[in-house]
Amino acid sequence: MTITGLPLHPLVIHAVVVLLPLMAVLTVLVGVRKSLRERVAWWVVAGNAVILGTTILAKQSGEDLQKTLGGKIALEHGQIGSLLPLFALVMLVASTAVAVTRRHRSLGPVAVIVSILASAAATFWTVRTGDSGARALWAR
Repeated sequence: MTITGLPLHPLVIHAVVVLLPLMAVLTVLVGVRKSLRERVAWWVVAGNAVILGTTILAKQSGEDLQKTLGGKIALEHGQIGSLLPLFALVMLVASTAVAVTRRHRSLGPVAVIVSILASAAATFWTVRTGDSGARALWAR
């Protein structure tokens, strides 16, 4: 996949690298701040759904680029990157749990803790994926 002759993957990954950690911070803020939870929890869910779609597009475009380059990019990056949509999915599910349980005293705190852990894990995996991709590219 290309856009005006440029591979789509480098274009899409920049969106993931910026937006996923940003959504992770917003997910945590909405979880820990009750006033935000009431007003914007479902907006965060929508944002996390967009991020999930973006990570899937990054994964698919990376696989296409890998085929185009004939395996010149390190296999490790592809393996690490293929898991990123799963982390984004977990963050989406956790933010949905926060939105659904925002008025429940017993379930709300559990959902918030899960969303914090999911956001931290998704951010960590984004950094790990990006680092492995940069190392693969610059080590050639």
